[in-house]
Amino acid sequence: INALQLGYTAIDTAFIYGGEHTEKEIGQALHEVSFIVPRSDVFLTSKQWRAYHGFEATLKCLDKSLKRLQTDYLDLYLIHWPGPAYNTMNRKKDVMADAEEGAFVYAKEGHDMDHIQGLRSETWRAMEDALYQGKCRAIGVSNFTVKHLKALKKTARVWPPAVNQIEMHPYFPQSELVEYCREEGIIIEAYASLGGQDSGKKTWNALGGKLLERAEVKAIADKYNKTPAQVLLRWATQQGFAVIPKSSNVEHMKLNLESICDWAASGDDDDDDDVGDKLQETGLSEEDMKIITNLDQSAVKSGEDGSIQVNAGARLCWVRDPLKMLDFE
Repeated sequence: INALQLGYTAIDTAFIYGGEHTEKEIGQALHEVSFIVPRSDVFLTSKQWRAYHGFEATLKCLDKSLKRLQTDYLDLYLIHWPGPAYNTMNRKKDVMADAEEGAFVYAKEGHDMDHIQGLRSETWRAMEDALYQGKCRAIGVSNFTVKHLKALKKTARVWPPAVNQIEMHPYFPQSELVEYCREEGIIIEAYASLGGQDSGKKTWNALGGKLLERAEVKAIADKYNKTPAQVLLRWATQQGFAVIPKSSNVEHMKLNLESICDWAASGDDDDDDDVGDKLQETGLSEEDMKIITNLDQSAVKSGEDGSIQVNAGARLCWVRDPLKMLDFE
Protein backbone atom coordinates (compact mmCIF):
# COMPACT_ATOMS: atom_id res chain seq x y z
CA ILE A 1 0.00 0.00 0.00
CA ASN A 2 2.85 2.39 0.85
CA ALA A 3 4.44 1.74 -2.55
CA LEU A 4 1.20 2.52 -4.41
CA GLN A 5 0.72 5.70 -2.39
CA LEU A 6 4.25 6.82 -3.30
CA GLY A 7 3.52 6.43 -7.01
CA TYR A 8 4.72 2.93 -7.81
CA THR A 9 2.51 1.37 -10.45
CA ALA A 10 4.27 -1.98 -10.98
CA ILE A 11 4.07 -4.92 -8.58
CA ASP A 12 6.21 -8.01 -9.03
CA THR A 13 5.32 -11.19 -7.18
CA ALA A 14 5.34 -14.96 -7.66
CA PHE A 15 3.32 -18.04 -6.76
CA ILE A 16 6.04 -19.23 -4.35
CA TYR A 17 6.91 -15.92 -2.65
CA GLY A 18 6.44 -15.76 1.09
CA GLY A 19 5.72 -19.46 1.37
CA GLU A 20 2.80 -18.94 -1.04
CA HIS A 21 1.31 -16.13 1.08
CA THR A 22 2.56 -13.00 -0.71
CA GLU A 23 0.09 -13.12 -3.61
CA LYS A 24 -2.83 -13.27 -1.20
CA GLU A 25 -1.49 -10.29 0.75
CA ILE A 26 -1.04 -8.29 -2.45
CA GLY A 27 -4.55 -9.17 -3.57
CA GLN A 28 -5.96 -7.89 -0.30
CA ALA A 29 -3.90 -4.70 -0.51
CA LEU A 30 -5.05 -4.00 -4.06
CA HIS A 31 -8.64 -4.56 -3.00
CA GLU A 32 -8.27 -2.11 -0.10
CA VAL A 33 -6.91 0.71 -2.27
CA SER A 34 -9.01 0.01 -5.37
CA PHE A 35 -11.12 3.13 -4.81
CA ILE A 36 -7.90 5.22 -5.02
CA VAL A 37 -5.73 3.12 -7.33
CA PRO A 38 -7.88 1.08 -9.73
CA ARG A 39 -6.62 -2.28 -10.97
CA SER A 40 -6.21 -0.83 -14.46
CA ASP A 41 -3.56 1.57 -13.13
CA VAL A 42 -1.38 -1.24 -11.73
CA PHE A 43 1.01 -3.38 -13.78
CA LEU A 44 0.84 -6.73 -12.03
CA THR A 45 3.42 -9.47 -12.63
CA SER A 46 3.45 -12.96 -11.20
CA LYS A 47 5.40 -16.14 -11.92
CA GLN A 48 4.56 -19.80 -12.43
CA TRP A 49 6.43 -22.11 -10.04
CA ARG A 50 8.57 -25.02 -11.22
CA ALA A 51 6.53 -27.62 -9.34
CA TYR A 52 3.80 -26.77 -11.88
CA HIS A 53 5.81 -27.34 -15.07
CA GLY A 54 3.66 -28.79 -17.85
CA PHE A 55 0.51 -27.71 -19.68
CA GLU A 56 -2.35 -28.51 -17.31
CA ALA A 57 -0.27 -27.84 -14.19
CA THR A 58 0.68 -24.36 -15.42
CA LEU A 59 -2.93 -23.42 -16.08
CA LYS A 60 -3.79 -24.63 -12.59
CA CYS A 61 -0.95 -22.56 -11.11
CA LEU A 62 -2.14 -19.46 -12.97
CA ASP A 63 -5.73 -19.86 -11.79
CA LYS A 64 -4.53 -20.15 -8.19
CA SER A 65 -2.49 -16.96 -8.57
CA LEU A 66 -5.41 -15.06 -10.08
CA LYS A 67 -7.67 -16.14 -7.21
CA ARG A 68 -5.13 -15.10 -4.59
CA LEU A 69 -4.51 -11.76 -6.28
CA GLN A 70 -8.27 -11.11 -6.63
CA THR A 71 -7.97 -10.30 -10.32
CA ASP A 72 -9.07 -11.91 -13.57
CA TYR A 73 -5.88 -11.10 -15.48
CA LEU A 74 -2.15 -10.50 -15.09
CA ASP A 75 -0.29 -7.85 -17.01
CA LEU A 76 2.73 -10.13 -17.20
CA TYR A 77 3.13 -13.85 -16.40
CA LEU A 78 6.56 -15.45 -16.25
CA ILE A 79 8.05 -18.93 -16.06
CA HIS A 80 9.92 -18.48 -12.79
CA TRP A 81 12.66 -21.10 -13.19
CA PRO A 82 13.74 -23.29 -16.12
CA GLY A 83 14.94 -26.16 -13.97
CA PRO A 84 13.21 -29.07 -12.26
CA ALA A 85 11.25 -29.31 -9.05
CA TYR A 86 12.95 -31.58 -6.53
CA ASN A 87 11.50 -34.60 -4.77
CA THR A 88 13.22 -33.68 -1.49
CA MET A 89 14.83 -30.74 0.27
CA ASN A 90 17.37 -33.12 1.82
CA ARG A 91 19.74 -33.16 -1.14
CA LYS A 92 23.17 -34.59 -0.36
CA LYS A 93 26.23 -33.16 -2.09
CA ASP A 94 28.05 -36.49 -2.27
CA VAL A 95 25.06 -38.19 -3.91
CA MET A 96 24.81 -35.43 -6.54
CA ALA A 97 28.57 -35.53 -7.13
CA ASP A 98 28.54 -39.29 -7.72
CA ALA A 99 25.40 -39.37 -9.87
CA GLU A 100 25.81 -39.16 -13.64
CA GLU A 101 22.85 -36.79 -13.81
CA GLY A 102 24.15 -34.59 -10.98
CA ALA A 103 21.45 -32.62 -9.17
CA PHE A 104 18.82 -34.12 -11.46
CA VAL A 105 19.12 -37.30 -9.37
CA TYR A 106 16.70 -35.51 -7.03
CA ALA A 107 14.38 -34.23 -9.76
CA LYS A 108 10.66 -34.74 -9.32
CA GLU A 109 9.20 -37.55 -11.43
CA GLY A 110 8.90 -36.35 -15.02
CA HIS A 111 11.35 -33.48 -14.43
CA ASP A 112 14.48 -35.48 -15.30
CA MET A 113 17.13 -34.32 -17.77
CA ASP A 114 15.46 -36.09 -20.70
CA HIS A 115 12.10 -34.39 -20.12
CA ILE A 116 12.73 -30.96 -18.60
CA GLN A 117 13.13 -29.19 -21.95
CA GLY A 118 9.85 -30.64 -23.19
CA LEU A 119 8.16 -29.66 -19.94
CA ARG A 120 9.26 -26.06 -20.41
CA SER A 121 7.80 -26.16 -23.92
CA GLU A 122 4.47 -27.41 -22.54
CA THR A 123 4.56 -24.76 -19.83
CA TRP A 124 5.04 -22.09 -22.48
CA ARG A 125 2.21 -23.56 -24.57
CA ALA A 126 -0.11 -23.18 -21.57
CA MET A 127 0.98 -19.59 -21.12
CA GLU A 128 0.35 -18.92 -24.80
CA ASP A 129 -3.18 -20.26 -24.36
CA ALA A 130 -3.66 -18.09 -21.27
CA LEU A 131 -2.54 -15.11 -23.34
CA TYR A 132 -5.10 -15.91 -26.05
CA GLN A 133 -7.79 -16.30 -23.37
CA GLY A 134 -7.02 -12.89 -21.87
CA LYS A 135 -5.79 -14.21 -18.54
CA CYS A 136 -2.41 -12.61 -19.26
CA ARG A 137 -1.64 -9.53 -21.31
CA ALA A 138 1.98 -10.52 -21.83
CA ILE A 139 4.08 -13.60 -21.12
CA GLY A 140 7.77 -14.05 -20.48
CA VAL A 141 10.43 -15.98 -18.64
CA SER A 142 12.79 -15.63 -15.72
CA ASN A 143 16.28 -17.02 -15.18
CA PHE A 144 16.48 -18.40 -18.73
CA THR A 145 19.89 -18.72 -20.34
CA VAL A 146 20.65 -18.37 -24.04
CA LYS A 147 20.40 -22.18 -24.38
CA HIS A 148 16.99 -22.25 -22.73
CA LEU A 149 15.69 -19.45 -24.91
CA LYS A 150 16.96 -21.00 -28.13
CA ALA A 151 15.33 -24.32 -27.23
CA LEU A 152 12.03 -22.64 -26.37
CA LYS A 153 12.02 -20.68 -29.63
CA LYS A 154 11.90 -23.94 -31.63
CA THR A 155 8.40 -24.80 -30.38
CA ALA A 156 6.97 -21.40 -29.44
CA ARG A 157 3.91 -19.95 -31.17
CA VAL A 158 4.36 -16.63 -29.38
CA TRP A 159 7.86 -15.18 -29.75
CA PRO A 160 9.72 -13.38 -28.36
CA PRO A 161 8.93 -13.56 -24.64
CA ALA A 162 8.13 -10.06 -23.48
CA VAL A 163 10.66 -10.21 -20.65
CA ASN A 164 13.52 -12.26 -19.27
CA GLN A 165 13.79 -11.42 -15.58
CA ILE A 166 17.34 -12.25 -14.46
CA GLU A 167 19.86 -11.61 -11.73
CA MET A 168 21.86 -8.70 -13.10
CA HIS A 169 24.23 -6.33 -11.30
CA PRO A 170 27.81 -5.07 -11.79
CA TYR A 171 29.32 -8.23 -10.29
CA PHE A 172 27.22 -10.44 -12.59
CA PRO A 173 26.20 -8.47 -15.71
CA GLN A 174 25.42 -11.53 -17.91
CA SER A 175 26.63 -9.72 -21.02
CA GLU A 176 26.19 -12.61 -23.46
CA LEU A 177 22.62 -13.22 -22.34
CA VAL A 178 21.81 -9.51 -22.46
CA GLU A 179 23.15 -9.28 -26.02
CA TYR A 180 21.07 -12.27 -27.16
CA CYS A 181 17.91 -10.90 -25.56
CA ARG A 182 18.42 -7.55 -27.26
CA GLU A 183 18.85 -9.27 -30.62
CA GLU A 184 15.60 -11.19 -30.06
CA GLY A 185 13.66 -8.19 -28.78
CA ILE A 186 13.35 -9.51 -25.22
CA ILE A 187 13.32 -6.88 -22.46
CA ILE A 188 15.78 -7.48 -19.64
CA GLU A 189 14.29 -7.00 -16.19
CA ALA A 190 16.98 -7.05 -13.51
CA TYR A 191 16.51 -8.38 -10.02
CA ALA A 192 19.10 -8.20 -7.22
CA SER A 193 20.32 -4.93 -8.77
CA LEU A 194 21.96 -4.00 -5.48
CA GLY A 195 23.79 -7.32 -5.16
CA GLY A 196 21.30 -9.79 -3.70
CA GLN A 197 20.70 -10.98 -0.16
CA ASP A 198 21.50 -14.70 -0.26
CA SER A 199 25.29 -14.65 0.05
CA GLY A 200 27.50 -14.72 3.12
CA LYS A 201 30.61 -12.91 4.33
CA LYS A 202 33.01 -15.31 2.62
CA THR A 203 31.46 -14.67 -0.80
CA TRP A 204 31.39 -10.90 -0.34
CA ASN A 205 35.04 -10.87 0.71
CA ALA A 206 36.04 -12.86 -2.35
CA LEU A 207 34.25 -10.36 -4.59
CA GLY A 208 35.80 -7.32 -2.96
CA GLY A 209 32.93 -6.41 -0.64
CA LYS A 210 29.22 -5.70 -0.96
CA LEU A 211 28.34 -3.54 -3.95
CA LEU A 212 26.69 -0.95 -1.75
CA GLU A 213 29.92 -0.64 0.22
CA ARG A 214 32.40 -0.52 -2.66
CA ALA A 215 34.58 2.57 -2.54
CA GLU A 216 34.02 3.15 -6.27
CA VAL A 217 30.24 3.17 -5.89
CA LYS A 218 30.32 5.36 -2.78
CA ALA A 219 32.61 7.87 -4.47
CA ILE A 220 30.27 8.17 -7.44
CA ALA A 221 27.30 8.50 -5.09
CA ASP A 222 29.02 11.37 -3.27
CA LYS A 223 29.80 13.04 -6.58
CA TYR A 224 26.11 13.15 -7.54
CA ASN A 225 24.71 13.64 -4.03
CA LYS A 226 22.98 10.27 -4.29
CA THR A 227 22.99 7.06 -2.32
CA PRO A 228 24.97 4.00 -3.47
CA ALA A 229 21.66 2.21 -4.10
CA GLN A 230 20.48 5.00 -6.39
CA VAL A 231 23.73 4.84 -8.33
CA LEU A 232 23.47 1.08 -8.87
CA LEU A 233 19.86 1.34 -9.99
CA ARG A 234 20.74 4.17 -12.34
CA TRP A 235 23.59 2.09 -13.80
CA ALA A 236 21.00 -0.50 -14.80
CA THR A 237 18.22 1.78 -16.04
CA GLN A 238 20.66 3.93 -18.01
CA GLN A 239 21.44 0.80 -20.06
CA GLY A 240 17.76 0.29 -20.79
CA PHE A 241 17.09 -2.44 -18.24
CA ALA A 242 13.94 -2.54 -16.15
CA VAL A 243 14.63 -2.91 -12.43
CA ILE A 244 12.53 -4.22 -9.55
CA PRO A 245 14.20 -3.10 -6.31
CA LYS A 246 12.73 -4.64 -3.17
CA SER A 247 12.20 -2.70 0.04
CA SER A 248 9.71 -2.45 2.89
CA ASN A 249 11.27 0.82 4.06
CA VAL A 250 9.25 3.83 2.90
CA GLU A 251 12.28 6.15 2.71
CA HIS A 252 14.18 3.58 0.63
CA MET A 253 11.14 3.26 -1.65
CA LYS A 254 11.23 7.01 -2.24
CA LEU A 255 14.93 7.01 -3.02
CA ASN A 256 14.64 4.01 -5.34
CA LEU A 257 11.88 5.76 -7.26
CA GLU A 258 13.99 8.91 -7.57
CA SER A 259 16.85 6.93 -9.09
CA ILE A 260 14.58 5.94 -11.95
CA CYS A 261 12.10 8.78 -12.36
CA ASP A 262 13.81 11.88 -11.02
CA TRP A 263 17.58 11.64 -10.99
CA ALA A 264 17.96 15.29 -10.04
CA ALA A 265 15.39 15.25 -7.25
CA SER A 266 17.74 14.83 -4.30
CA GLY A 267 20.68 16.77 -5.71
CA ASP A 268 22.14 19.78 -3.94
CA ASP A 269 21.27 22.98 -5.77
CA ASP A 270 24.04 24.99 -4.06
CA ASP A 271 25.99 26.94 -6.70
CA ASP A 272 29.21 26.04 -4.92
CA ASP A 273 28.52 22.32 -5.13
CA ASP A 274 30.81 20.29 -7.39
CA VAL A 275 27.82 18.74 -9.11
CA GLY A 276 25.97 21.07 -11.43
CA ASP A 277 22.40 20.84 -12.59
CA LYS A 278 23.44 19.49 -15.98
CA LEU A 279 25.37 16.62 -14.39
CA GLN A 280 22.38 15.80 -12.23
CA GLU A 281 19.94 15.76 -15.13
CA THR A 282 21.96 13.64 -17.52
CA GLY A 283 22.53 10.76 -15.15
CA LEU A 284 25.83 8.93 -14.77
CA SER A 285 28.66 10.02 -17.02
CA GLU A 286 30.21 7.59 -19.48
CA GLU A 287 33.30 7.42 -17.29
CA ASP A 288 31.30 6.63 -14.15
CA MET A 289 29.28 3.99 -15.99
CA LYS A 290 32.55 2.37 -17.05
CA ILE A 291 33.92 2.42 -13.49
CA ILE A 292 30.89 0.51 -12.24
CA THR A 293 30.89 -1.86 -15.21
CA ASN A 294 34.53 -2.71 -14.47
CA LEU A 295 33.46 -4.20 -11.13
CA ASP A 296 32.43 -7.27 -13.14
CA GLN A 297 33.43 -10.46 -11.32
CA SER A 298 31.54 -12.93 -13.53
CA ALA A 299 34.53 -14.43 -15.36
CA VAL A 300 37.66 -16.09 -14.02
CA LYS A 301 40.67 -17.64 -15.72
CA SER A 302 40.88 -21.38 -15.23
CA GLY A 303 43.64 -23.88 -15.87
CA GLU A 304 47.02 -23.54 -17.50
CA ASP A 305 45.49 -22.60 -20.84
CA GLY A 306 44.00 -19.45 -19.32
CA SER A 307 40.48 -20.33 -20.48
CA ILE A 308 37.66 -18.23 -19.12
CA GLN A 309 34.90 -19.76 -17.00
CA VAL A 310 31.90 -18.32 -15.22
CA ASN A 311 32.64 -17.38 -11.63
CA ALA A 312 29.95 -19.12 -9.59
CA GLY A 313 30.73 -16.80 -6.68
CA ALA A 314 29.38 -13.82 -8.62
CA ARG A 315 25.95 -15.47 -8.80
CA LEU A 316 24.49 -14.11 -5.58
CA CYS A 317 20.95 -15.51 -5.74
CA TRP A 318 19.53 -19.04 -5.65
CA VAL A 319 22.69 -20.02 -3.76
CA ARG A 320 21.06 -23.04 -2.11
CA ASP A 321 19.94 -24.53 -5.41
CA PRO A 322 22.52 -27.00 -6.80
CA LEU A 323 21.52 -25.88 -10.30
CA LYS A 324 21.94 -22.17 -9.57
CA MET A 325 24.37 -21.76 -12.49
CA LEU A 326 21.66 -23.01 -14.88
CA ASP A 327 24.18 -25.11 -16.80
CA PHE A 328 21.71 -27.66 -18.11
CA GLU A 329 19.83 -28.01 -21.37
